[in-house]
Amino acid sequence: MHALAQRASAAGTVFVFGNGDCGQLGLGEDMIERKKPFPMAALAGEHVVAVACGGLHTMALTAAGRLWSWGCNDQRALGRAGDEFAPAPVAGLDHVRVTRVACSDSATFALTSDGHVYAWGTFRSADGIMGFSAATGVQDTPVVLEGLAEPMVDVCAGADHALALAASGRVYAWGSGQQGQLGRLVLERRRTHGLRPERLRLQHVQAIGCGAYHSFAVTRDGAVYAWGLNNFFQLGLDASDASGAEVVHEPTRVAALADKRVVQISGGEHHSMALGADGTLYSFGRSDSHQTGLPFATLVEDTARMQLAGEGGDASAHKKAITRPTAIESLGDVAGFACGSNHTLALTRKGEAYAWGYGEMLQLGNGEEEDVALPLLLRGQKIDGKKVLAVAAGGQHSVVLAE
Repeated sequence: MHALAQRASAAGTVFVFGNGDCGQLGLGEDMIERKKPFPMAALAGEHVVAVACGGLHTMALTAAGRLWSWGCNDQRALGRAGDEFAPAPVAGLDHVRVTRVACSDSATFALTSDGHVYAWGTFRSADGIMGFSAATGVQDTPVVLEGLAEPMVDVCAGADHALALAASGRVYAWGSGQQGQLGRLVLERRRTHGLRPERLRLQHVQAIGCGAYHSFAVTRDGAVYAWGLNNFFQLGLDASDASGAEVVHEPTRVAALADKRVVQISGGEHHSMALGADGTLYSFGRSDSHQTGLPFATLVEDTARMQLAGEGGDASAHKKAITRPTAIESLGDVAGFACGSNHTLALTRKGEAYAWGYGEMLQLGNGEEEDVALPLLLRGQKIDGKKVLAVAAGGQHSVVLAE
């Protein structure tokens, strides 16, 4: 959901918008919401090249490999003490160069140039704090993650789990596994066993992605695998792929994406997006707040298909969801995207940003507290005329990097 930060080819200005009750906008305690993209003066001159959002916190990565954090620090996701409403450097990383950063709801993960993953914060289960590791409840500052015995090249995070991709093409998963998102069965009475990274059976993986409670992997031959929570068809699986299961515990091939040459894939709380190499963005999953960015007619067609497939009072027949990956035809030439909990931002190769989905927290940047059904061009006095370099989306806020 709050996955990998997109690293821009050049440094830019950080713009924030949405709700900032917990400091996630980083504009101070007197400015807790912005209806339109607003530049962060506090990071001017820091040469930011990537941004990432957790549910209620935000990270910025500089060209020098330094991390800045702001937002909710209740579970130490900021990796530092001090003001939560203003950006400040993450502690204890001066001796390394961070190349990528990913945020979960209550933790942060930083990949360094030497292939190590540093982490801090904690994981939560349905019952509350689950722990950072078997020995630590909440980790205050960055530590090298144990259990990753080979160099890593990528990291991503869902609400309470994380994936790391090794240079070898192997994938490691850890965190909460209550919804199958770790790709292995974790017994409820031994749930803390999930806190240690373990390698999945997948090989030759070149890309990974997380939704809030689900996971994806793309192999070098273009095969896409999905696992985890599937209650709104957010895995993109045909009924024959997963037998209609609402939880899929093992990586399962997504037949509908086999020929799409997927280069990026991730999700929000119950929806997902996959980007093809040709710039086509495919959408699937929950759509009651227009998370999928598809026309009403498409949603009606898929709902009718579910009703025909359902039996009697099958609850799935009444879900507003896109059951199979479907191209967003109103949006083309996409270069990247970010899924928030229930909204999405997309970036085009021309440097334009579009937003859609749940908008009641102003996280779509259009000045309105309303949902948006179709991709809407991001506009605003402060950002008009600028080239957008990267986008990030959280639970109630969004961030763009522009020059």
